[in-house]
Amino acid sequence: MKKKSVKNSISKKTAWSLILAVKKAYHQISNNQNKVSFAIQIRGAKYSFTYDILNRKVLKKSFELNKCCSDYLDLYLPIILNDSESPYIIAHLAQTLDGFIATNSGESKYISSEDNLEHIHMLRGISDIILVGSHTVSLDNPRLTTRLVKGPSPMRLILDKSNSLNKKFHVFKNKDNNGYKIISDNIKCNADNIFQLPLVKDYFDLKDVINLMTKLNKKIIFIEGGGKTVSSFLNNNLLNKLHLCVSPIIIGKGRSSFILEKKIRMNDVNDYKINHYKMGNDILLDLDLS
Repeated sequence: MKKKSVKNSISKKTAWSLILAVKKAYHQISNNQNKVSFAIQIRGAKYSFTYDILNRKVLKKSFELNKCCSDYLDLYLPIILNDSESPYIIAHLAQTLDGFIATNSGESKYISSEDNLEHIHMLRGISDIILVGSHTVSLDNPRLTTRLVKGPSPMRLILDKSNSLNKKFHVFKNKDNNGYKIISDNIKCNADNIFQLPLVKDYFDLKDVINLMTKLNKKIIFIEGGGKTVSSFLNNNLLNKLHLCVSPIIIGKGRSSFILEKKIRMNDVNDYKINHYKMGNDILLDLDLS
């Protein structure tokens, strides 16, 4: 039976299935290709398109895209089909209008909308590993899975230099048994879910952390928080992309989104390329830091 070709507008479900199929196939793509073509079968229909990796946009395609589905491809394909020779690192933070990611007590559920929460789960679904700090785990007790969307839950890695987190936290209790942590190499520990790295002035050297994930063959790294961990990567110019979700609420006081090195002069301030997307009542800022 001849497969039918699609020329009509696709659904959100189909657009996400296309993205997951591209993610599954991306390791077969040569790093020196500027354009790559896909022909993907989904529920008996054929979807084909060509993607320009350098300019980060879809070229020829056999289907129509509404605004929502077009945003899906614009958001997720550049992450999957990146041209980075080293691991591609993306971070996400959700903040209030006045620049806070949580109240002073640490409450942050949920600053952003349901649409942005789904976006976070999609970022998880296209990533090879999720990295968070121990403070985020102790405060929020997240699962860090893709339970809201179709797709695999990636490996979860927690920066826990003092080995303070026990196995009662959700991130270590998931059925896939794919939760790990990095602790100081000064601590004696024989647990299976442990990696150990040296501390430099009481902190992990982030390049050591990246080298570890490279050895684990993790190509897309998603830093989900918190603000201190994201800021550390940003201060060291180690992020390829930052997604900053701004919610239309004001809390007056709280925990700042970023802890960054101060710029003394305006000439020292970086000017980033940015796209923006509507997510419920929120605005998602997509900053290209490459």
